[in-house]
Parts: sequence; structure tokens; C-alpha cells
Amino acid sequence: MNHAIVNPDQVLNAVKTSNAMFAQVAATSFDAIEKQIDLNLKAMRSSLADVAEASNQMLGVKDYQEFYAAAQHNTQPLAVKATSYARKAYAINAETATEFARLAEHQVAEANKSVAAMINEMNKTAPSGTEGVVALVKSAFSASNTAYEAVNKATKQVVDMVEANVEAVAKAGESVVNGAAKAPSRKRGSAE
Repeated sequence: MNHAIVNPDQVLNAVKTSNAMFAQVAATSFDAIEKQIDLNLKAMRSSLADVAEASNQMLGVKDYQEFYAAAQHNTQPLAVKATSYARKAYAINAETATEFARLAEHQVAEANKSVAAMINEMNKTAPSGTEGVVALVKSAFSASNTAYEAVNKATKQVVDMVEANVEAVAKAGESVVNGAAKAPSRKRGSAE
């Protein structure tokens, strides 16, 4: 009687699954890197154009009031663009993290199926009198799955909370920038 719990086909399938998982993680990583590089290149291109425009404006100022107005004019779009960049970068990272979580959940589900099948096989081939040990293994497996699900749910709640906070901070930053742009400029030097 063969009491082997793991056979060569199971090992081969595990290697194939691991290889496919690695390929998916690599593809997801490269996709995220490509998106981040594209975002950075666009931001750099835009930044260079903004610097050239701001430099030309600053070179044309004649007094400190024009300087102040030009500086204020150039600062607001910069803050809006920085906020936009941060949102886009965060979106890329959140999308990538979601994909990694999906892949991990799939991997855990597959591992759970394999372990459950192994426990069932162990139950069938276990000598009589070991039912208590098999029940203990089943109970431990069930408890670990319950703990994983609880941690996974809590993690998703934390991620949702962080995303809501990031959005709230971005909106607050935008309202501060927009409020500063709408505030009347003070005239200096005319205290008569």
C-alpha cells in the first residue's frame, strides 16, 4: 500500500502553478513600472514647459509687484499639477496592489484546495485510531482559513479607509490652492 501523501504529478502541478504565478506577478510589475515611467515622463515634459514659461514671465517683470503677481500666477497651477500627479501615481500603485492581492487570493485559494485534498487523502489512508489527529488537522486548517479571512477583511477595510483619507486630503489641498488663487492680492508699497 502506498502511503505517499505527495505524488510526482502534484509536485509538477505545483511547479507549473508557481511558474504561472511568477509570470503574472512579473507582467503586473512591468505594467506598473511602464505606467509610472509614462506618468513621470509626462510630468517632466509639462514641468519643463512650465519652467520655460515662468522663466520668460519672470525675465519680463519690471518691479516687485509684477514679480509677486507672476510668482503667484505660476504657483497655483504647479500645486494643482502636483496634486494631480500624486493622485495618478497613487492610482497606479493602488491598481497594482489590487492586482497583487487578487493574485495572492487566487494562490491562497488554490493552496487551500490542495491542502483540503491532502487532508481528505490523509483521512482515507490514515490507520484506524487516528481519527482524532485527522480531526485536529482539519480543525487547525479551518481555523487558519478563518483567521486569514479575518485579516484579509481587516486589510481591505484599512485600504478603503486610507483611500478615503487620501482623497479627502487631496480635495482639501485643492480647496486651499483654489482659495489662495481667488484671494485678493494685496498691494504693497501704497500705504498712504
